[in-house]
Amino acid sequence: MRTNAPCYDALRAYIEDVPIIDCHDHTAECGPKYEDPLHVLTNSYCVCDLHSASGDDDVQYMQNRSVSWEERWPVFERVWKRTCHTGYARVSRMVMAHFYGEEEVTLAAARRIKGRLLDLTDRGTFDAILEQAGIVARLENVSPPLLCVLNGTFQLSPRGRLVVSLPALHAIHSRQSISETQLEQALGLTITSLDDYVDACRRAFVVLKDAGVVAFKDWSAYTRTLAYGNPNRAEAEVVFNWFIEDPRRSASYPDQIRPLDDYLMHAFMRMARDLDLPVQIHTGHMAGFRNDIAKTNAAHLTRLIELHSDVRFDLFHANWPYDGDLIYLAKNHPNVAIDFCWAHIIDPIYCQRMLQQVVSAVPHAKVHGFGADHAGNADRTWAHASIARANIAIALSQLVDAEWFGLDEAKGIAWAWLFENPNAFFNLGIEA
Repeated sequence: MRTNAPCYDALRAYIEDVPIIDCHDHTAECGPKYEDPLHVLTNSYCVCDLHSASGDDDVQYMQNRSVSWEERWPVFERVWKRTCHTGYARVSRMVMAHFYGEEEVTLAAARRIKGRLLDLTDRGTFDAILEQAGIVARLENVSPPLLCVLNGTFQLSPRGRLVVSLPALHAIHSRQSISETQLEQALGLTITSLDDYVDACRRAFVVLKDAGVVAFKDWSAYTRTLAYGNPNRAEAEVVFNWFIEDPRRSASYPDQIRPLDDYLMHAFMRMARDLDLPVQIHTGHMAGFRNDIAKTNAAHLTRLIELHSDVRFDLFHANWPYDGDLIYLAKNHPNVAIDFCWAHIIDPIYCQRMLQQVVSAVPHAKVHGFGADHAGNADRTWAHASIARANIAIALSQLVDAEWFGLDEAKGIAWAWLFENPNAFFNLGIEA
C-alpha cells in the first residue's frame, strides 16, 4: 500500500526504523510449527474471512489435517478467490512473499514451500522475526495460572510484558468459579465472604505488579454489554452469598450475576488507580462469528470512564466500526487513549482515514499505534506491523500534502504513536 503524496517514500522510510511497542498480544508460548502449506495460509484471522466467504463446512474441511493438504486445496482456492483482497488476506500474501519468496498464492507456490515451513516454536526463530518487525516490547494478555506467576515458574514469550486479565475475576458466578481463579491456592487462604474475595484480588494484584505486570485487560465485551451499572455492596453481596453458601449453586447469566459483576468491575478500577496500572478494554469488533456488535461500542463505557477519572483507559481496536464514538471519548476525557491494536488488518482503509481524523480532533499523544493481537504467529505479527507502518505513513503523508503540518512533524507523530506514547502510558521505561 502507498499513496501519491510527494513525501510518502521519505516518511515510510523513516517509519520503517521506528521501534514498535506492541500494545496487545496473546502469545503464551512461541508457535506454531506449521504442518503444511494450508496451515500457513489459513492460520489466525485469515480463516475468519475464509469463513465469511464460505461457511462452516468449508472451513472445517480446509483445516482438517487428517486429509492431505493437496486434497483440501481446491476448496481453499475457490474460497480464497472470494476473499483475497481483505486485510486478513493481505497478511497471508505478505507472509508468503517475505518468508517464502512467493508473490502469489497458488498451488505451485504451496508445493514449493512445503519443505521449508517455519517452526515458530523455536524461541530463537520467533525472537528473530520480532526483531525484523522492529518490536521492542509486547504487552501479553495470556492468562497464565496465577500460582505459576506468583512462584516465578511462568515464562513469557520473547519481549513480553504481562497483562492481568480481569473477566474471570469479576464474572464469578459459583463456588467453582472462585476456585478456578486460583486465588485461594496462590495466596493460601479460604474465601468465605465478598470482603474476603475483594481483599484476595487486591493482594494478588499487588504481588502481580511486583512481578512485572504493566496493565489490566478486560475483554468482557464478548459476553456482556460494556454498559456497567453501579450497584451498591449490598446488592452484590446478595448474589455472592447466594452461591457461596452452597457449592452446587450457580448464578444465572446475565441478570442474576450482573450486580456482582458490575460491583467487582468498579472495585477493580479503584485497585487500578491505587496501583497506577492502566486498564485496557476490548471495544468494537470481536473475533469469531455471529456476535452482537452493538454491546461492544466504547460509548457504553462513558459512565465508567467518568466515574473513574483517575484511571487511565486504553480502548482497543479503534472501536471498529464506531470510530466517531471513540474519537469523542478520547477528545473529551483526559484519561482515555485510542489503541489501534488489531484494527490495521480488520480494515486498513478505516485506520488510514481514522488516523487522519484523530490528528485533527484529538491530541496526538493519546494514540497507541500498534498491537498485533495474535496468539503466537510471529510471521503474521511481522506482516501486521508492516501494514501498520504503511497505514501511518499514508495517513500522515497525505496530511503533509494538505499542508496540515510539515514532514518533520509527521515523523514526530509517527514516533509518538508507535513508541513514545505507549512507552509512557504503560510506564515501560524502555530507552529509545
